[in-house]
Amino acid sequence: MQGAPSRWIRWGPPSAALCAAAALVASLVAGYLGARRAGETLRRGQADVFLQAVRRLLAPGVGPPTTADLAAVVDAHRADGLRWVALVGPGGSVMVEAGARVESGTDRVAVPPQGVLAGDGGRVRFAAPLPPPPPRMPGLPPPGFPAGPPELAGGPPPPAFAAPPLAGRTGGPSFAPPAAPEGWLVVEFEPLLAQGLAADARRTLVVGTGAAVAFVAFALLLARALRQREALALRLERERRLATLGEMSAVLAHEIRNPLASLKGHAQLLLETLPPEGRDRAKAERVVREAVRLERLTSDLLDFVRSGEIRTEPTDPAALLRAAVEEVEGGRFEVRTDGAPALWNLDAQRVRQALVNVLRNAVQASPEAAPAEASVAMEDGRLVFLVRDRGDGVPAGEEEAIFEPFHTKRLHGTGLGLAVARSVVDRHGGTIGAANHPDGGAVFRISLPRR
Repeated sequence: MQGAPSRWIRWGPPSAALCAAAALVASLVAGYLGARRAGETLRRGQADVFLQAVRRLLAPGVGPPTTADLAAVVDAHRADGLRWVALVGPGGSVMVEAGARVESGTDRVAVPPQGVLAGDGGRVRFAAPLPPPPPRMPGLPPPGFPAGPPELAGGPPPPAFAAPPLAGRTGGPSFAPPAAPEGWLVVEFEPLLAQGLAADARRTLVVGTGAAVAFVAFALLLARALRQREALALRLERERRLATLGEMSAVLAHEIRNPLASLKGHAQLLLETLPPEGRDRAKAERVVREAVRLERLTSDLLDFVRSGEIRTEPTDPAALLRAAVEEVEGGRFEVRTDGAPALWNLDAQRVRQALVNVLRNAVQASPEAAPAEASVAMEDGRLVFLVRDRGDGVPAGEEEAIFEPFHTKRLHGTGLGLAVARSVVDRHGGTIGAANHPDGGAVFRISLPRR
């Protein structure tokens, strides 16, 4: 159950922030697309308004509009974005126009298909067919013909008009079909309202996206801070437990050490008086072996709880590593010291103790015929000891647990060697870790800063 809160602290805030940011960005994009659709509607609405203003000049009985008439329309709607108005004949020839258009200096213009908004240079062009002339009944004089009796008009007698035919002989006059459009009414304008709406939508999208990114970044920082707080709490709890364990271990080690030394001494004396063969000698040897093992355990406990100030002095790291290897079992290691510095400030006695514990662990993990490796070198301004064994490697998920006190899988191990090594390295301000080598075995890395 402890893993669930940890996973929530690690992934909860970022996941919630990403979901919220995705929802915010999705709503902003939907709003932006809606604004674009609204801008299209605004452009069409503006085009209809401008066309309607020009159509008023094309009322029946009124002559074709002049350039001055169209210029008046352009001036009246200039603040709304209208820039050019024209009557365009077949083939794109300009019959009359006012304002400034995109294709300046030519008598022909491109007419977009009916109902299509064509944009060019930030402007929009829209075309509608000119309204057809009003239908007239056959037999009536054309518009502008003198009305009334010819003698009143002072002209020649009018021509004879035929009687209007009957439609299907059922009565009622027959009207001529409306004439085809004679040209196009074209307007060109800047969609100021649509452009303003689109600019506001883009600004909102950019600001909202930036806010979503900032929100996600804040959530990631918060999650990192929570993880650091969790790690600090775990570290404090570990230190508290280690302190309690150290106090108890110190008391037990001091209380056991003296009686244990007496027991071992008497067992050794007894062993000297027994004949080489026999069950009694085997039992005495076993007592001595177990006493030695308990003595080593008490020594490890005292080393683990050992405190005091680190006393550093210039030390030859290469010589220190070779001495630790010889103390463990020199023939079981391949030692490399080519990259080691001449001197390094450290507490030689304690660092040697940490190296001995790590080297002994490597010997115990490696087969007899496979030598382990040990090296010391400079890396990025730090002193680095590497110890590689030829064993099965560190089990997955136990890279940190193996440095905990009493963590061991060996039958006769104390589980304090690596814990003591970590304590020594921590007191030097360094780090110690373990990982599996790609070619097999485990690699222990001790990194010490310059002091």
